[in-house]
Amino acid sequence: MSARINTYCLIIWMSLLSFGTISCSNWLDVEPKSEIKGDVLFETEQGFEDAITGVYILMTDTRLYGKEMSYGFIEAVAQQYEIDPLTNNYFDCTQYRYDMDAVLTRIDGIWSVAYNAIANVNNILKNLETSSCVTPPVYARIKGECLGLRAFLHFDLLRLFGWGDLKERPEILSRLSIPYVTDYNKEITKQSTVKDVLSYIEADLAEADKFLPREVATSRLTFNYYALLATRARVAIWQGNKDMALKYAEELIAMEQQFPWVDKNRLETNDLQLRDFTFSSEYLFGLNVYQFSKITELSFEAKVDITRTNPQFLFHAAQTGKDLFELGDNTGAGDYRYLWLYDKLGTQYAFLKLKQVDKSTYANRLPLIRKAEVYYMAAECLNETGSVTDRQKAINYLNIVREKRGIQRKLGNDLSQSVVQKEILKEWRKEMLLEGQMFFYYKRRGVTNIQGSTVVMNDNTYVMPLPKTEVEFGGRETY
Repeated sequence: MSARINTYCLIIWMSLLSFGTISCSNWLDVEPKSEIKGDVLFETEQGFEDAITGVYILMTDTRLYGKEMSYGFIEAVAQQYEIDPLTNNYFDCTQYRYDMDAVLTRIDGIWSVAYNAIANVNNILKNLETSSCVTPPVYARIKGECLGLRAFLHFDLLRLFGWGDLKERPEILSRLSIPYVTDYNKEITKQSTVKDVLSYIEADLAEADKFLPREVATSRLTFNYYALLATRARVAIWQGNKDMALKYAEELIAMEQQFPWVDKNRLETNDLQLRDFTFSSEYLFGLNVYQFSKITELSFEAKVDITRTNPQFLFHAAQTGKDLFELGDNTGAGDYRYLWLYDKLGTQYAFLKLKQVDKSTYANRLPLIRKAEVYYMAAECLNETGSVTDRQKAINYLNIVREKRGIQRKLGNDLSQSVVQKEILKEWRKEMLLEGQMFFYYKRRGVTNIQGSTVVMNDNTYVMPLPKTEVEFGGRETY
């Protein structure tokens, strides 16, 4: 295993020589012992398999999905935690102080690692087209994964560094935003408009659709056909194209048996090694994070040791947890997310979703897209058509998820459109804790007041600044 991990590190290290360096030992605790040149790496089919695995490993970097774009920075700016203003190093993030060096370091890190991953993807695609050693099925799968990943990564960069609320502000589409990089070379890719970036994303996803296999056995820890449909739904709803988003969401719902709801027995067990904290059976796309416990331990442990509290502890106040899960009227008294994903430490509720348990069956799992999100997107699209029949269908989708989460009280079919939207927001907040999606939900819908903050949200708080080096040396136009 260690030799294989070494190989993956080397793949990434070599492919980044033209794009800057990244320390492999920082995130895998191994050191490269030799160099693998690109022309040697891509001489065998296994080399291509290793290269795509290397991309997934790079995506687990703490500066990207391994922390900052899952439960770290992106959740802090969504006000998902109680943050100690004196000790916790995410406090400035919660105040949207994007001029502070510590905050900028996080933002710049997301940009850097995401584009490094894209560079790796483009290198694989470039070599794939000239290779004679890859069999047709492997060629199709790797090409589909790479095109899908390129779209997926660019879309998250656009969601972070671009603008939201596009449906109500179509003029935003003509603004310059991020560069969409499709070539592996040293040339600087110019920025594209928001409209063009979205078109490139859609084109890559449409092309990936031609290649990705539909087999049920496709790994949920790689970019697969289900991830493709879910990403297309995300892109459509981001643009305000609710009809298209609903189409993709309902295609997935029709296949929902392929990613079954989490088994209640996998949650109620008192044996933490057997508890499926992240509902992994519901993954459409996730990652395996090597030694995730070393990454998460300082975030989800209340104490550094028996005598000292942890200044970086991320938690909910007990009342926050009770309010979130609607304990006041007993709506959430049986909610699995309340019962089994909190460690209730008196006045503080510690999160268990990503806390790593030694020898756990479900260790190192990180969800990027899950089943419930598909139902929420479908419900939102249906609720906004204005049709009473569609609104009742939206309510039914919400009730399905609520029932699968242990909520016995059904929402009534007579709810108004505005009340249904409030219920959708409630469910998003319950479900998406530690998964990096709430900030994008608020931004997409142009929410001006995020629960937990007194800051009025606008483009100054929603749109991340481009890295200074990109503006100063890359010729990027700042916003």
